[in-house]
Amino acid sequence: MGFIKFICARIFEATICFILITVLPLPPYMEFTAYSVPPYMPLEGTLELNDRLNNAEHLFADLIKGPEAFAVYNGEIYTGIHGGEVVKIVNNSLVHVAKFGKPCDGFWEESICGRPLGLRFDKHGNLYVSDAYYGVFKVNVGTGLVTKLVSPDIPINGKKPLITNSIDVAHDGTMYWSHSSSDATLQDGVYTLFGDGSGRLLKYSPTTNTSEVLLDKMLFPNGVLLSDNEDFVLVSETYASRIRRYYLKGEKKGSTDIFVDKLPGLPDNLSHDGKGGYFVPLVMAADKDHPAINHIISGYPILRKFLVRLLALVEMPFQFIERFYPNYYTKRATHWIGHFESVQFVGPKRTTILRLDKDGKVLDSMHCLDGTLSSISEVIEFEDALYFGSPFNSYIGRIKLEKPPRISIRVKTNKESTAEMKY
Repeated sequence: MGFIKFICARIFEATICFILITVLPLPPYMEFTAYSVPPYMPLEGTLELNDRLNNAEHLFADLIKGPEAFAVYNGEIYTGIHGGEVVKIVNNSLVHVAKFGKPCDGFWEESICGRPLGLRFDKHGNLYVSDAYYGVFKVNVGTGLVTKLVSPDIPINGKKPLITNSIDVAHDGTMYWSHSSSDATLQDGVYTLFGDGSGRLLKYSPTTNTSEVLLDKMLFPNGVLLSDNEDFVLVSETYASRIRRYYLKGEKKGSTDIFVDKLPGLPDNLSHDGKGGYFVPLVMAADKDHPAINHIISGYPILRKFLVRLLALVEMPFQFIERFYPNYYTKRATHWIGHFESVQFVGPKRTTILRLDKDGKVLDSMHCLDGTLSSISEVIEFEDALYFGSPFNSYIGRIKLEKPPRISIRVKTNKESTAEMKY
């Protein structure tokens, strides 16, 4: 009888706790409504598992952290890393290009030192950089001149553009960019898994120095990419496992549709495959047997509100101590609780890269099943190899592409001699 009373008392206490946490006006202040995500594509046909990305090389292992995205200019690869720095690869070495933010003690202070995410060159060789904490910049890689284009502190249509993420630049200098949330910074990015979508796709005009909202209330918009002829722009809606298309020209100008959905994971940065299609890395894998956590609870807004507020309450004591007695341990704890690094190991141990055609059809998939690649956020093809970026890894992944074999053909000349032609 005593045991039953004990259990009933604990259930009563848990219920009261649940009610108080969900009813009281506690941070974070986000909206919570039910939404749904359609079932994932089955891992069959063009999505059938393979080992084409196994045995990946690790370049600059333990010398860098979080090479999120890539840009190529004059035969050199550029990437942004933890510490707020943009670097380029020159003769197998890392060369400094630009620095955002302030000096800090480590990646757990990325809100101070900066966190470059999206990178893109324009036709004049200017590098556009999106820093999750400091905004969007244009960098003259020749002179080092840095110009700030977008500030996360200045609201756009009444909302601050937090977690400035990905960018692409049209031939006329118009910039298309995403910010992933209006509710939380990247330091508390896990919170965005539970709230309603508050990210946006925007269009920046270099003549007026202002941004126009194209798409709103998105579930963590991420990678942005213009089509080859710039008649539409694509944006990854990461938490919805889909890619949306916004039309810039033609009869559908100003409208939007779903380019592809039901992806078996969460899409990140987008890149051209050089054949008229697109590479789509899934930074986190998901399937019917291993659904993403935000998809499991998407239809339960009260539960989502409880979980995110509970997480904030766990983080609050460390933030309080840090305010009055800054120290290494509270900094690390605060970073770990709210940051995506705390959930990067959730989900199946599968790394998947998709290749889509110009209409969004899945043409091909490449998988890594041996763990040499994980949490891939971008892929580019460069000098007969694929390079893989990640927000978490301490290396740049590389898989060398197999060159087609050279074929020798013996051709008889008019002089009855034989010549050899190699292809």
